[in-house]
Amino acid sequence: MSGISAIALEKLLARQKLPDFFGSEAVKPSYDGLGLANIASLAIEWLSPDAPTLSEEAAAPAFNPKLLATSEITQAWESWQNQAPINHVVLLILDGFGYEQLQTLADSKDAPTIAEACDRPQGFFMPATSVYPSTTVTALTSAATGYAPAQHGMMGTNLYMREIGTIVNFIGFRPQTASTNTPLPDTQFNPETLIRVPNIYLRMEKAGIDVEIINFYQFKHTSISRFTSAGSEAGNDNFKGYLTPSDAFAQLRERLLTKSSQQKSFTYLYVPTIDAVSHRYGPLSSSYKAEVAALDFALKKQLLEPLAGRNDTVLLLTADHGQRYNPLENTLWLEEHPELTQNLFAPITGESRIRYLHIKHNQQAAVVDYIKHNFSENFFTITPSEAMELGLFGIPGKPLSREAEDRIGDLLLISHKDWTCRQHITNEERYKGLLGIHAGLSRAEMLIPFLAYRF
Repeated sequence: MSGISAIALEKLLARQKLPDFFGSEAVKPSYDGLGLANIASLAIEWLSPDAPTLSEEAAAPAFNPKLLATSEITQAWESWQNQAPINHVVLLILDGFGYEQLQTLADSKDAPTIAEACDRPQGFFMPATSVYPSTTVTALTSAATGYAPAQHGMMGTNLYMREIGTIVNFIGFRPQTASTNTPLPDTQFNPETLIRVPNIYLRMEKAGIDVEIINFYQFKHTSISRFTSAGSEAGNDNFKGYLTPSDAFAQLRERLLTKSSQQKSFTYLYVPTIDAVSHRYGPLSSSYKAEVAALDFALKKQLLEPLAGRNDTVLLLTADHGQRYNPLENTLWLEEHPELTQNLFAPITGESRIRYLHIKHNQQAAVVDYIKHNFSENFFTITPSEAMELGLFGIPGKPLSREAEDRIGDLLLISHKDWTCRQHITNEERYKGLLGIHAGLSRAEMLIPFLAYRF
């Protein structure tokens, strides 16, 4: 990897440092110019800076390496941007492909194409941060809107939804403990009206940009696709389904070859396979490396080689989050602590690495005291207002949206190191868990790659 990325890593980690009680590995998300939401805003800045905001609340500013205040990085970024006009942008999100994982795989020669692209003159490469929690539904909503979680309100996978009085799993869009995979009906809970801020697809469409989504064919019209692209043509007629990642890259190549400089375009392409393999086998496992190697080869053969020389077309390669190995024995099972759960009016929500506690009236002191005396070695608590002051969910000084405030409860239970917290609330046998996890603040989870590459 280039010297620029090494300098950027050092500067980014210093800039995004959290207080010591978070641990030495913790990284604060950036929403002011060095994070995932900013990458989404960068696409708009390049293609349609005058696109309508469609909201009274401004989206996050565009990604800006100059914030690292280092002359080498500033010069490299300006030089890269000035190479040629940008008419076509592809935002490629490789789910679960963190910056640290990419560095390891580049060193082991398992991702030679991506590693080479990072070092080429037509590439600019550095680390960026995910959002918090560093989990798919939260991160993909920021990538689709350009807003921080505090603004868009999608605060995790499992959230207590005041409007329907139940905990919803947002991967399946169903009650958390439902015995069926059937999503909630629109008449009860409509994905189209879930997110309070506009998506980037709709904003660019209204500015005259040719916008499309290339995604796994079974994801079309799923709830998460609907709430991240509500109102846009990209989520409907301009949604192009693929069968495999290689098929996705081939479709993208054919479509880019038909583009002209007269009509600017934006394409969103999402690949979930690295994350899926990592959950099952663990990050950097042999299966993980095999999947990355296959994607790396397909990227070379289907995109980088055939499109070489089209320098007005930019590939933004990034991830929603990274992954870390999950020692299954390091699990706190909350149902084993009835003295604590009796003070909660709902089961825990959020993620296994950050739990939202919904506490009965006047019982917060008792909950804090119990955690301090029983879990303090592996967990600590902060309040939602403290989380906002620290910049975990959005830029400090900006308020939580009403939706976000409702969904994160009264107290945040955050894990130290490699611990997770779970609560078994059904009569079924406990599910042991996944070997690869994310949603925490560690470097492995929070750091994502930012590669801007001109074909």
